[in-house]
Amino acid sequence: MGSMKVLVGVVGILALAGCGGGGRANVTAGAMPQGGSFTGVWHSPQYGEMNMVQTGSAVVGEYVKDERSGRIQGTSQGDLMRFEWTESRELVSGRPTVTRGRGYFRYTIGDDGAHNILGEWGIDDNETGGGSWNAYRMRNRQPRLSTDSTGGDDGDGDDMDDLGDDLEGDDDTAPAPAGGGTDLGGDDDLGDLDL
Repeated sequence: MGSMKVLVGVVGILALAGCGGGGRANVTAGAMPQGGSFTGVWHSPQYGEMNMVQTGSAVVGEYVKDERSGRIQGTSQGDLMRFEWTESRELVSGRPTVTRGRGYFRYTIGDDGAHNILGEWGIDDNETGGGSWNAYRMRNRQPRLSTDSTGGDDGDGDDMDDLGDDLEGDDDTAPAPAGGGTDLGGDDDLGDLDL
């Protein structure tokens, strides 16, 4: 009976260790849908406007929402992009908090023709465990990165702020996917997370 209790205890500990989330996402690359590219201006319910540029298999991007701004750098293979992200949040003026992690996006095209990226993010070396990160590509918009020599750098050194200014007030965006599109919901309350 004693060895049975030890076995149950060990199994319980292993089960709890496995519930912690995180790690490498168990996803494999498929073929990129026809007309697909990670390049574009994307709208994410979780992270606002995202500008991404794909050159070969390399993808770089930036996002801005409320008090947070971040950068994405990754590699694509077919419809799958694995990336590292760095985010700065300035809840108190002059005292930014920087957080880093990893994640992945899978590129899809919905029944309604909307181009979507569906994925997850994690903290530090984990690709998962943080929450959903989804977006749809906005039509008739060209991405602009703060490091883009053709972009709107006004020389004030605050390129992420300039990116946010460029994205506000544009009325030429596509509506969120509806009908046959993919639900891009997810946890939008990441700002409440104490990281």
